Amino acid sequence: MTDQVRTGGCQCGAVRFRVHGKLGRPSICHCRMCQKQFGNFFGALVTVPKDGVEWTHEEPTYFQSSVNIDRGFCARCGT
Repeated sequence: MTDQVRTGGCQCGAVRFRVHGKLGRPSICHCRMCQKQFGNFFGALVTVPKDGVEWTHEEPTYFQSSVNIDRGFCARCGT
């Protein structure tokens, strides 16, 4: 399989990223913090190689929601 590149970002386009490499384990989290973060009953997540993430515009702003978790978001639009 060739190295796949995936792109994404926030709604306003200020925070953009590119992920190189194979995606890891997908998961669904129902914890209260993920419910608040995603504004839903659950959050769909997937791991990516740490050295495979490239920020192509602004980097996200981070909020420490618990001892172990920093949650990234766009400071302009909030997504």
